[in-house]
Amino acid sequence: MIETDSMDEPLDSALLRVFLAVARAGSLSAGATQLLRTQSAVSLQVQKLERTLGQRVFERHGRGVTPVSYTHLRAHET
Repeated sequence: MIETDSMDEPLDSALLRVFLAVARAGSLSAGATQLLRTQSAVSLQVQKLERTLGQRVFERHGRGVTPVSYTHLRAHET
């Protein structure tokens, strides 16, 4: 696990693997297929990552998701 600066709990590396799979695949369901998990399990892990970070990590749109920009993430740190 990775310790985070601004959060009380450590960031689970499994959540980062889910984030990367979904980001590369462009959708929760395609990311779930790559990870051999259900779409609902991946969705719950993305939600847990967002709760841990205190912000959204994906922009959701009609046919999938795209990661929010690094600049957007950094703006919420202050």
